[in-house]
Amino acid sequence: MPVEIRKVTDDKKGMKQFMRLPWAIYRDDPHWAPDLVMDLKKRLNKRRHPFFEFGDADFFLAFKDGQPAGRIAAISNPKHNEYHHETTGFWGFFECRNDQEVADALFDAAGDWLKAKGLTVMRGPMSCDTQDEIGILYEGFDTRRYFMMPHNPPYYMDLCRNYRMEKAKDLVAFYIDAAQPLPENIARIAVIVKQRMESRGFSFRQMNKRQMKKDLRLIMDIYETAWAENWGYTPITKRQFMELAENLKLIIDEGLVVIIEGPNGEPAGMACSLYDYMECTYWARKFPLWSQEVMQLLNLAWRLFIKPKPKFRRARLFLAGVMPKFRGLGLDAFLYIHPFESAKKLGITEGELSWELEDNFAIISPIEKMGGRIYKRMRIWDKEI
Repeated sequence: MPVEIRKVTDDKKGMKQFMRLPWAIYRDDPHWAPDLVMDLKKRLNKRRHPFFEFGDADFFLAFKDGQPAGRIAAISNPKHNEYHHETTGFWGFFECRNDQEVADALFDAAGDWLKAKGLTVMRGPMSCDTQDEIGILYEGFDTRRYFMMPHNPPYYMDLCRNYRMEKAKDLVAFYIDAAQPLPENIARIAVIVKQRMESRGFSFRQMNKRQMKKDLRLIMDIYETAWAENWGYTPITKRQFMELAENLKLIIDEGLVVIIEGPNGEPAGMACSLYDYMECTYWARKFPLWSQEVMQLLNLAWRLFIKPKPKFRRARLFLAGVMPKFRGLGLDAFLYIHPFESAKKLGITEGELSWELEDNFAIISPIEKMGGRIYKRMRIWDKEI
């Protein structure tokens, strides 16, 4: 039978099938952890998610032999194009069985949607922008998924290549063994740098939950300035920030966040790590699909409010940056070492530092020196339309 593509954006039943498709694709994959269903519902809701205040998207399902066989979202992000002076459209939330005909039909549907909006390049996967899950995994298939990071079958790379997509950028993720001590020379350098900078009026502190929104705003200010010239960066809106702050309230630990302020109290640098809540969704996989959302939330609540430490065994360092005027002072080393040491105290045994651009050697080098090793690689694809 030919492939049938259906736009399901405004179809309640279709969107339910769209959300549930990954459970069929990854049924036999022991390393996959599903999204938090509650969060996924919000990300796909055009009336609730802050991205859709300025962006747009439509969601498509592919059917073959009468069954859902793949899905894709076509995404328009005017803020990206305004910031980068491009006419680029995006695709994301991609899942597909190992069937090139199905994949081609999905990519065609996304490309046609983007082209109709006057866009000339389709880039992805990005679901919906660089603050969300991006990239297709092509190394590290035998490793567990962390939150907001991709995990997919190896054949996804072939589906993209065969559609004649071209590499736009590769990303890397680092594995951190928190059970091992830091290299002695790195730990010593970090102490020296901290003492020297404190003598010059710099302050180093953890996040304060009593002023969480203020500290998160400071973190986002540093992020927006430190990342402003990075590939793919798009400024975050106030509503996106407020949504992020709301989502982080429960799964953030003060010890996993470090903030550095300059002599006059000005923001200088930050690093933000979170518990990997995918431990909850991975645990819930053993229950029937209809009960996944409830079981995920029950496990999350048990870990946060009942379970003694360690509440989680895994954490992800997902944001770090130094303001341009303070670069070259050695602050970056402390930004990676502080969360590492705090994680050990919280009982974290392993972590991921992700993602980094493949060619950002100024960041990659200090991570490798402190014991991080690249264990996952991901690709973002471009195709002219």
